[in-house]
Amino acid sequence: MSTRTFEELKDAVNNATRNSDAASLMECAEELHALATSEAEAVAHTARGVGFALGSNYPAALEHYHHALAMHEELGNRSGVARVTMNIGNVYRNSGDYHAALEQLHRALAMHQELGDRSGVARVTNGIGVVHYSTGNYPAALEHYHRALAMHEELGDSSDVALVTGNIGGVHYHTGIYPSALEHFHRALAMHEQLGDLSYVARATGNIGNVHHFTGNYPAALEHYHRALAMHEELGDRSGVAVVTGNIGNVHSNTGNYLAGLEHYRRAIAIHEELGNRSDVVGVIGNIITAMIGSGEHAEAEALLQTMDTLQIDNPHIVVQKEQSRASLQEHHGTLDEARATLRAALLIAQEHTLVPKQADIHKSLRDLALKQNDLAGYVEHNNEFTRITEEVNGKETATKMAMQEKQREIDAVQREHQKHMAVLHSTLPKHIADRVARGETVNDHHENAALIFLDIVGFTSISDRIPSGHVVHLLEQIFTTLDAVCEKHNVVKIKTIGDSYMAVSFGTANSEERTANSGHIYDAATCALEMIASLDTLVITMPPSLGETSWTNDIGEIKVRIGMHCGPVTAGVIGTARMQYDVWGDTVNVASRMESTSEPGKIHVSEAFATLLPATSSGDSFERPLQVLERGEIEVKGKGMMKTYWLE
Repeated sequence: MSTRTFEELKDAVNNATRNSDAASLMECAEELHALATSEAEAVAHTARGVGFALGSNYPAALEHYHHALAMHEELGNRSGVARVTMNIGNVYRNSGDYHAALEQLHRALAMHQELGDRSGVARVTNGIGVVHYSTGNYPAALEHYHRALAMHEELGDSSDVALVTGNIGGVHYHTGIYPSALEHFHRALAMHEQLGDLSYVARATGNIGNVHHFTGNYPAALEHYHRALAMHEELGDRSGVAVVTGNIGNVHSNTGNYLAGLEHYRRAIAIHEELGNRSDVVGVIGNIITAMIGSGEHAEAEALLQTMDTLQIDNPHIVVQKEQSRASLQEHHGTLDEARATLRAALLIAQEHTLVPKQADIHKSLRDLALKQNDLAGYVEHNNEFTRITEEVNGKETATKMAMQEKQREIDAVQREHQKHMAVLHSTLPKHIADRVARGETVNDHHENAALIFLDIVGFTSISDRIPSGHVVHLLEQIFTTLDAVCEKHNVVKIKTIGDSYMAVSFGTANSEERTANSGHIYDAATCALEMIASLDTLVITMPPSLGETSWTNDIGEIKVRIGMHCGPVTAGVIGTARMQYDVWGDTVNVASRMESTSEPGKIHVSEAFATLLPATSSGDSFERPLQVLERGEIEVKGKGMMKTYWLE
């Protein structure tokens, strides 16, 4: 039975949608269904629709979306109707039915505008841009993307800003503006990494591979493709796996390894067919035909071309590629006039859509045909056009490559600066806190029941008086490095050192569900403290020879410490700018400090609150380690009066 309210479940659905978490969406749908209200059922159908769409099960997604749409209409929920209509449009777009997609998206846009929902308007505007992009209408796509980007930036929708930035990069890539494409893809990648949008990190990585592929840097292309493929496989994103697998096939085909290219194409098309990605299926078929012709498999290529003729194709790149393949087969059969007519028709399409490289390819093929037919005028005409366009493209490519090199240097410089910044953060703050600071978060957390550890080295003042200052630093470094390793092992966060004192805390935020109910972090802190004493008991003090006489290390004996522990509410946060520090505050910290100052050498002094919550064992360990506390009795604690305390053993 669900313990979450309707509003909580709606928020959970929104979060799962943003994170592309299909499993969480289905869980939310079950809980919503159990609420047995019309509103909850409508949201449940939407959640299931999104979940099925993420898995590319478009028929099931549409079925649930239409159920949700009918229920929202019955409830008079115009906002819900608008959102689901947009989702339906996106499904049609992903399955290649662009006419239906535009119809639904424009309907959703009108509703969001009527409702004054700026965020909804921005998302639908981006969706319309994606449809135009998919059909090769790049000016319209770019117009919609920039309009959507401006709205998302104004609204502060970070995830959507990253998404649209990548989409703009896609337009620049397909129109040959490669430096700008690379810049947008890298910018999108950085934003998605910062937001933790793993699915889009994989997509942006693949897009960077596309730029390297088209500019002839095949090793870099394969490196990015394989990195993206691994991420898509880890996420279970079958559609992403298929796209990247097809792109790897393109690299192999372009380098003349047609067998490897065909192997990857067949693998990709099998997944696209299984998922119902119609437009992607058509694109891969075109690539397979080209590879088959290159490897001499003309009969197989011809059979596939006949299949392709029965499919609706909206992308002008694929249409031109198909006609070029047809002309190659006609030339192979010796029907040169038919091949010439086919190429002229393809040339018109390439000119209409400003596909300049395709125009050059077609003029070259027409020139070669004219030579075979002894058509001198035709040869001169097409050779002149081929030469003119090639020179234009080559000149552009040369400038592009130079600009790309400069852009890559800029990107590398920014990344190096970012890495330096992160290195400084990680050297001064715990990793999970440093990552939050890097994302621009203000770290100001409340923990209801944290476990504090205070440790002090017994007799350290006397030791430090007897040895050189350089030796003191090395001694403390060995002691504190040992303690750091123990804390990391037990999921305890080191807070700071003050002189020869050491402070750490267990918040209970990691793997807490695998620990004893609500007190696993108390056990973690206790076992950490016990291992601190054990590790220092066996610590062998060594000093570098460069420090000179160090015979005192033979006389120092065991390093003895006093430890005090208490648990309760604390505030944790980062203070400072130039020299940031992560610290915890509250009365719990003061009491833990008092437990340490009233402890004894080699012992762990704990409060009654800590002893009460301490479980005897933890099922989270690979073995059970029994713990016990012995009552010390009542002692006077400064600022607290008499307190009952215990020894931890």
